[in-house]
Amino acid sequence: MENKLELFFVRHGETEWNQEGRLQGWLDSNLSPHGIKQITHLKQQLKGIRFAAAFSSTSNRAIQTAELLVGDYLTIVKDPRLLEIHLGSWQGKRLADIEKNDFERYNHYFHHPEKYIPDTGESFHQVVHRMGDFLESCANAFDSGKILAVSHGVAIRALILPILRLPIKNIWDFEIEGASVTKVTITNKTPIIEYIGKTISIE
Repeated sequence: MENKLELFFVRHGETEWNQEGRLQGWLDSNLSPHGIKQITHLKQQLKGIRFAAAFSSTSNRAIQTAELLVGDYLTIVKDPRLLEIHLGSWQGKRLADIEKNDFERYNHYFHHPEKYIPDTGESFHQVVHRMGDFLESCANAFDSGKILAVSHGVAIRALILPILRLPIKNIWDFEIEGASVTKVTITNKTPIIEYIGKTISIE
C-alpha cells in the first residue's frame, strides 16, 4: 500500500484590513469577529481530522487562525515560506488608492499578473518558489499523515500553479476565500490537487 501525505492549506479568516479593503502582505491586522466565527465553524468541519503537525506563516493573522484550529493539541510551527506575497510600498494601503495612484502596476497585478513587476517586495515567481520549497520539505519530512498549513490567498494560489503546470498569468483563476481549504496529496513525492478553496457557509 502506497503512503499518502495529505496537506490541508487553509487561508486565514477575515481580518480587519480585509474589511477595510487594505492590502496586508507582510504587514498584519487582527482577525475580525466574522473571521473568528469563520475559523470556529471550520474547526467543527475539521473535527474528524487528527493532524500530525501544524504549520503557519509568521503573520499573526495566520498564527491566530492555526491556534484556533489546532492549538488545543498541537504546537504551531511558524514558517516564513508560508507568508503572503510581500507587496512593498502597497502594504497597508487601500486598494482604491493604489488603483488611483499606481494604476499601471495595479492593472498588471490584478489583470496581467505575468507583467507585474514590484517596486519593492516580491514577484509572483518568488512566492511560487518558496511555496514549492515548503511543499517539498513536507514531502521529505513526512511519509504519510495529515498536515495543516495556514497561509494566505496569493501564497496558496502560487502553490497551485506548478502542481497544475500553469503559468503566472493564471494565478487569479482560483477563488481562495478566507477560511477556505485547499487540499494537496503527495504520493511517491508527486503532489496532486484534491480540491481548491473549499468553504463552508455561515450566516
